[in-house]
Amino acid sequence: MARLGFYIKRFFARLRRPDGFAEWYYPNGQLEHKGCYQDGKETGYWEYFRDNGTMEFRGTFRNGLRDGQWEIFHPNGQVMVIGHSRAGRPEGIFERFSETGDLVERSTYRDGEQNGPCERFYPDGQVSEKGRYENGKPDGYWEYYYPGGQLMKRGRFVNRGKFGLWDFFDENGLLLESRNFTENNR
Repeated sequence: MARLGFYIKRFFARLRRPDGFAEWYYPNGQLEHKGCYQDGKETGYWEYFRDNGTMEFRGTFRNGLRDGQWEIFHPNGQVMVIGHSRAGRPEGIFERFSETGDLVERSTYRDGEQNGPCERFYPDGQVSEKGRYENGKPDGYWEYYYPGGQLMKRGRFVNRGKFGLWDFFDENGLLLESRNFTENNR
């Protein structure tokens, strides 16, 4: 019941968003988040924490919307995602990392969606796949690799599906199969 009271108080406090610096706390006393308000909207640098005190994410706001660099963290404290937002939408290059700090993906966002080059990586840093996105969908030529770096398969995407000629290789680079995909046999 005390927890319900806490959330009710927090709800009404947020309706009266102050101007200036503010801190919010979990029922256990740990800092939940902190930052500044201007005209009742988040502005400037903010930090958000889990109820155990570890950083969850941090970044900047402008007029209540995410704007600038943002970092999201794994529960173990390692960075999970680094990227930028503009007017509340992802914009530019985003990098995603594993819990051990290895780069997992690097992709480009434009107008709030994946648009542009995308690369994904194995834990040792080798490229596992690369291609492009257009309006949030895989589009154009993509290549996939075995962990040792040898080409596994390659082909084109059109409207989220494989289209046209795709080549499939074994781990020694020997062509196993070439297959033609149409809209009807994806």
